[in-house]
Amino acid sequence: MLQEFGSLAFEVFLASDLLHEICEFGNEKAVRRFYRDGAAFSSANLEERALHLDGLEERLVRAVSSESWDQVCSLIKEAAAALAAPRQKATLIEAAAPMPEDAQERLQANLQSKLRKLICKGLGYLDLSDAGTASQLEPALSFMKLLIERFRLRAQLEEALAAKQWLLLQGILTAEVTTKAEANLESSKSEGQNYLTGEDRASSKGGIYSPNVKLKSNPLVRNTGLDIVLTCSKCGLELRSAWVFEHRGKVSTLVPAHGHHTCGGRYVHTDAKIHVTLDVVSNLIMCIHGCQTRMCVKCGGSQTCTHKKQIHNCSLCFADRRKARSDAKGERQSPTR
Repeated sequence: MLQEFGSLAFEVFLASDLLHEICEFGNEKAVRRFYRDGAAFSSANLEERALHLDGLEERLVRAVSSESWDQVCSLIKEAAAALAAPRQKATLIEAAAPMPEDAQERLQANLQSKLRKLICKGLGYLDLSDAGTASQLEPALSFMKLLIERFRLRAQLEEALAAKQWLLLQGILTAEVTTKAEANLESSKSEGQNYLTGEDRASSKGGIYSPNVKLKSNPLVRNTGLDIVLTCSKCGLELRSAWVFEHRGKVSTLVPAHGHHTCGGRYVHTDAKIHVTLDVVSNLIMCIHGCQTRMCVKCGGSQTCTHKKQIHNCSLCFADRRKARSDAKGERQSPTR
């Protein structure tokens, strides 16, 4: 007998037809892990969920700072597993029965809103037009799309609670680049290829790496014409890259951020003197102050705070988050007057 979970998303997820659809986009092991993550979140109490979400947010900041994009994908999948399906405004307004006390607490904690914000933020760091990245995000991408599609069978997404966030997420998931990535994945499965060429995406066809057009237009990225032989850290497959990123006199060879999709390994060079850089567009955009634009305090980058520091290095922001959690915990535990 299936266990009943509090999350409406998992009521949908456990339906056999939806589970079957998701299994088509992710391997069985990934689907089972996705299920376990959602089950663990649903069975936790409110305080445990809040702490778990805070942990996800902090881990995302660290993963982005260290350019660990595989970890970013894992965090997005973990957050998506805890995501509840969109609810219709009219349904709540017309409901005669009052909202249960535990539902009111969940609403006050605003956990689902934070989850959606974290997912959108994490997806913003990734290139969803890349087939390997899209594959790493399964079954989370398919799960979120199906949640939205099921809601749209009965109402417009504009009628959902937190419609702005759901519309933003829908825009990310249904963007043209995502559609192209899915087409690439299907073509890869049918033709036995891992990565396919395209006008606006990176390619590793024939063992030769070529970055996407955004990177090619970056003034700090150039083709040297001299191939550097890289090998997969797991299976030893060779990949040649003549593309480099040069900044402040330091030159590093560009490699696919998603690594070798088939085995999950990373492309490395046996010579420690040859540095490699992941082909993440946002990490290679430098400002006039010599650092990543999004991390630059002087430029007001997206990863900086009001204290004129980078978010992951700001002790004041960290203290504020801890105080907010402590205050919220105290309010929940205080006796009702």
